[in-house]
Amino acid sequence: MQFTLDAAKAIYREAIDARASDVEGPAWWGEVADEMRDVIAARTLTDAAALIEWWHHDWTEVSDTPRAAAKRIREAARSVRFNA
Repeated sequence: MQFTLDAAKAIYREAIDARASDVEGPAWWGEVADEMRDVIAARTLTDAAALIEWWHHDWTEVSDTPRAAAKRIREAARSVRFNA
């Protein structure tokens, strides 16, 4: 799946952190976009969650799980794709 960096930012902001800004820099956003492509293309939600499990040191500290985040990313990708 290919999408623009702007689409990756929109997906990440909708699914993970609405406060993420361009200050993060193009290299960081590029890596995030690559990982989101992998999450979106993963065969199953379990596979998708495994790809981003490392994003937070302890998901429970932020009351989240890799599976829930992967689900939001996949849903946001559909929303961004159809609203673009």
